[in-house]
Amino acid sequence: MNNLAALSLLPQEQLNLAYSNEASELKRYRWLALTFLPFDSSVSRLMTAISMECMHRLCNLQEVARKMELGACINTEQKGNIHLLNTKEQHFFVVDDQIGHQILAKAEEAAEVSWTFFCWLLETNATPELHNTLFDFVTQKNNEFRVIQECREQRAIGFYK
Repeated sequence: MNNLAALSLLPQEQLNLAYSNEASELKRYRWLALTFLPFDSSVSRLMTAISMECMHRLCNLQEVARKMELGACINTEQKGNIHLLNTKEQHFFVVDDQIGHQILAKAEEAAEVSWTFFCWLLETNATPELHNTLFDFVTQKNNEFRVIQECREQRAIGFYK
């Protein structure tokens, strides 16, 4: 028996989980964009572009929730409380290739976790109105993970030469 089939969340729970995850992702990508800005502007621009995609997904979730008459169920307060500073990190700015490589490796790992999370939401979805949105998010998150993976690998080639 598939354990995922036994788990069924209410649509408002799924929307809230998806929104919370994406708001966290937005915060993380904005932080990454700022972190890479003085050292590698191309990586900074990539992270900015990915953060814009996060904003589009947040807006998409709000629109889907509104159409399902569940707009009040999404906690949009999180988006307004996004702080750019991540005080848990040792370095705020990337200052050399080694730190850049470490941060990109963590970003790749986090992108894979986010993709896996949306795969789980899609697999456990029992609401037809959410299927297309979650399916699109899984595709986008997989692409996001692959782009960051490729970025890290390309930078690693130069780093290890």
